[in-house]
Amino acid sequence: MSVFVCFGLVSSIALPPLSVYGLGVYIVTFVSPLLALLVFMFWSKAPVFHFSALFPMLLGLMVCVSALFSWFMGFSSINTRDLVESIKYFQFFPYLLAIPFLGLKSVDIFHRGLFLSAVVVGCIGFFQVLGIGEFISRIYLGADSAHLDSLISGRRITLTGSDPNVGGVIAAFFCVYFFSMYAVSRKFLYVFFSIIFVFLCFLTQSRTALVALVFALSTYFLFFFRAFILYKFVFLVFGFFFLLSMIYFLDLSYLYLGFQYALEGRNNSLNVRLDNMVDAYYRFLQSPVVGLGPAKSSFSTIIDSEYALIIQRYGLLGVFLFFCYFVYLLKLAYSLVCNAWGGSLLIFTLISFMVMMTNNIFSGYQLMSLVVLLNVACILSLRVREAEAKEANL
Repeated sequence: MSVFVCFGLVSSIALPPLSVYGLGVYIVTFVSPLLALLVFMFWSKAPVFHFSALFPMLLGLMVCVSALFSWFMGFSSINTRDLVESIKYFQFFPYLLAIPFLGLKSVDIFHRGLFLSAVVVGCIGFFQVLGIGEFISRIYLGADSAHLDSLISGRRITLTGSDPNVGGVIAAFFCVYFFSMYAVSRKFLYVFFSIIFVFLCFLTQSRTALVALVFALSTYFLFFFRAFILYKFVFLVFGFFFLLSMIYFLDLSYLYLGFQYALEGRNNSLNVRLDNMVDAYYRFLQSPVVGLGPAKSSFSTIIDSEYALIIQRYGLLGVFLFFCYFVYLLKLAYSLVCNAWGGSLLIFTLISFMVMMTNNIFSGYQLMSLVVLLNVACILSLRVREAEAKEANL
């Protein structure tokens, strides 16, 4: 079962989506019902439920409640696509239900799975940097993707993401994972891997992902990384000059022009997001408790700010559930902050806080898999620690 859980979760960032009736569906969705059958077989012998499985179930129910309320009140017309939106959350329910039935060695399987997916993502990223592998990129993006032109021209790479911003977050995730591995093992090979993904994150030119990565890594390094103050100072200086060299040697006009235009009020991308936030606020006022639902037949489905998306679609109910989820993830990460999985979850949760301002983490089709994977790995690591503590006391 551990292999199914690992393969399903990493597949959304390592493998391309499959076309189903014109829709791109990731393998993580297909693995979910198979995993549910396996869990049911184990449940028939010994039913065990882990608390973390509540969150995707409650988030999926939230979508259904908001959609049905919106239809009943006439805020939006009936559209089955609104209910299908709940699958984004329900599909992760079996993955978390499987936790009690996973062996302690599953942690090693997760490490190997992430390492292999890092190789896949890194190779595709460098293919895109070198201007080769266009065919592979079309498979991941889709032949009609609006991001193909910028990728082919070399302006912005996407890695295995559905767009450059998702690609930037995927690169940031692997940077975080390898840095957390270094924090535990102190093997500089992991620093090298981490730098590779910082480089790839730069080339996606995702401003939000870069700022979030720098902020989250700096926070973790200053407050949770175990080292002498002098060592931290030297490392931060090295990181600062490394970032400057990246900016100097790479053509990052998209990045610095974006920041410059934002200060001048001429950044169209940022202005559109701000307009979406204002529109979401006024729609929130129409139904503040449960929101207007996905309402895909009435409103635009493209809401780049996830905070705006949550308050518009799910109201205070959505705010409450996501707040509880974040508190749970931070508490879980803090309990394992000296472990590679705990450090990764802490840093990636901080990244998610910032990325959600302008992009989607939990409402997209790829990135929530990373949150669930870290969630499962942290719980398994806690069980390993408890088992080791029992052995030590014997």
